[in-house]
Amino acid sequence: MKDLYIDLPPFAPDYGGACEAMYELGGLVLIHDASGCTVNYVSFDEPRWHDRPGSVFCSGLTEIEAVMGDDEALIGKALRAAEILEPSFIAYVGSSVPMVVGTDFEGIARETEERSGIPSFGFDCNGIRSYVHGAGRVLLALTKRFCGEKTDSRGTLVLGQLPLDDNGIEASERLKSLFPDLRASISFGCGIEDLKEAQNAEKIAVVSASGLPAAEYLRGRYGIPFEVGLPLKQAEKDHKKTLVIGEDVRAASLAKALGNADGLDLFSPSGLCRYHSASEDEIRRIAADYDNVVADPCFRPLVKGNLVPLPTISVSGGIFKDTVSAFDTDAIAALLL
Repeated sequence: MKDLYIDLPPFAPDYGGACEAMYELGGLVLIHDASGCTVNYVSFDEPRWHDRPGSVFCSGLTEIEAVMGDDEALIGKALRAAEILEPSFIAYVGSSVPMVVGTDFEGIARETEERSGIPSFGFDCNGIRSYVHGAGRVLLALTKRFCGEKTDSRGTLVLGQLPLDDNGIEASERLKSLFPDLRASISFGCGIEDLKEAQNAEKIAVVSASGLPAAEYLRGRYGIPFEVGLPLKQAEKDHKKTLVIGEDVRAASLAKALGNADGLDLFSPSGLCRYHSASEDEIRRIAADYDNVVADPCFRPLVKGNLVPLPTISVSGGIFKDTVSAFDTDAIAALLL
């Protein structure tokens, strides 16, 4: 019963993270579902959709297709769409129903590539794992496929930047200002050509756990060093004991910048934070030991002390206004006891 939430909403799932990681790369992305998961993604997990809709489509999975395993119907839809859109790649993304019937996404991707000549991928997401897991798998697969020979070495490559980690597009834009020698930020403000040149970075900054698998691959193959964390300014105000709740790298970086603070990671079993993947009862117990809690407003029922609201799309879907920036440590510290 650890994963049963009574007060908290469901967090962004793996298919949301997978689609968000590919959103700006010019690919044709098909979520294999009956429309519910796609609607959830475009309505709550992807703030860019409202300004510039991407090539993310629903397969329109029917009951008979699910029962009979009619993969040809899915492949046919992808090939017809590809003729019109001419995508840089095709990606099939799973959801809950395909998980139950055991859809072979990698096999479907292989057949699609053989018939179209377009690089194709299959990701067996299921809607149960976190968005961090889904985005991490996608970034690793795309990096392995599209990065070629190293020709130069300059600038910082940011990996793992997703609007899901922030409270919208504006907050994500602010992150890029932390890296004056920015070469590209894969998954935000980039294109497929930026991805194909990722191996030419001088160094890598991993700004969320979703960027870690690709960073480890690029270090192993090309020798590019990476650092995990955000270079946030150290807060100047002293404060009482504080807990920061959120994604692992973001929460740990902010806790370090605030001082006298610990992080609680919601999405991974291990990492930089002191606490990980806690149940509601565990969050209540942990939060009770802290005077301040910096977290999405949805955590209010679990916190008795001073809650500093720090909304994130992965938790509340963008329904709260950005009261304070995660990158402004002085502004956050000013609200702490």
